[in-house]
Order: sequence, then structure tokens, then C-alpha cells
Amino acid sequence: MPTNFASVHAHLENAQAELTGSDPATQQLRETVGLLMDAALKAEFSAKPHDCNVIPFPRAAAPRHGQTSRHG
Repeated sequence: MPTNFASVHAHLENAQAELTGSDPATQQLRETVGLLMDAALKAEFSAKPHDCNVIPFPRAAAPRHGQTSRHG
């Protein structure tokens, strides 16, 4: 089951917002939560990409000789 990084980020943001004190311990916790947020972002964007299928865009048929464009 893949990690829901959006949810992780939201929870860490909420945790950081709750740390409203100005004492050194609270400041250290805010910095630590910030480091966790950075680590979560790094994990999210360094995760192995899922297998993707590229679907080619259909090409328009080439106009026949003598046929003019319908676009003005």
C-alpha cells in the first residue's frame, strides 16, 4: 500500500502549528517537525515512479492533394 504523502504532510503541518510556545524545547520541536516534513517531501519525490503507459496522440490524416484546409 503506497504512503499517502499529502496526509503525512498535513499532519506534520498541524503538529507544527500546535507548537506555539517560545521556549527552547518548543523551538527545537518545531525545527524537528520541519526536518520531518523535508524528509517526507524527499521520500515522496524520490519514490520509484509507477509504471506508466504512454498513449500516443492520434495524428490527423494528412490532407489529400488539392484539398484545402477548413481553417480559414
